Amino acid sequence: MKKEKTTKLLILLISIIGIWLHVSQGFKTYGYAIFYFFTVLSNIMVVVYYLLYFFIPRKSSGIIQGYIIEPILLTGVLNWFILAPLSLKYYGSLLPLLNPSNFIVHGLTPILVTVDWILFAPKGLYNKKAPLKWCYFPILYSIFIYVRASFGGPIFAGALFPYSFYDPHDMGGWRNVIHCLLTIGLVYLIIGYGIYFLKKKNRWKNEND
Repeated sequence: MKKEKTTKLLILLISIIGIWLHVSQGFKTYGYAIFYFFTVLSNIMVVVYYLLYFFIPRKSSGIIQGYIIEPILLTGVLNWFILAPLSLKYYGSLLPLLNPSNFIVHGLTPILVTVDWILFAPKGLYNKKAPLKWCYFPILYSIFIYVRASFGGPIFAGALFPYSFYDPHDMGGWRNVIHCLLTIGLVYLIIGYGIYFLKKKNRWKNEND
């Protein structure tokens, strides 16, 4: 338990530094709209979870962790498998992604949270429906983005949406938007069931067993 608490405390401190740097820098460009980005929200969820960990029962902590591992994993997957290749293609380098304010929230925090989950998350807490429940956040987020866009003009540095794959104009039509969102949703669901199968064995045992 001591190693787990030390690890989680370290991740908490790093995630707080990361979200503070990212928001303070992004606020100069986006203002309060910086809080509309999936990256920011997923990192805030990480900070909240790691704060709660020290005050709630371990079983409850493990259940909540299931809801935060997927959003932050998706943030990491998009960074390393989509943004990184694009950075190499257009800039010939990964340097644009290595700015501390960007690297911590997109690259480092997802890795740290995943390692923590692999090492310490208890087995036997999740059922087969859990990965479907973990999809609530991106679904609600997408609905929120479109509802917000329907009520206001461009606020994301001249753009109507925080990410181009939400924008039918940038994507060449709604068909491409839907295809992209469904693909991301499928990846999200696959990750969720991967998490479930890795941690489904054994019944839950508390730290006193």
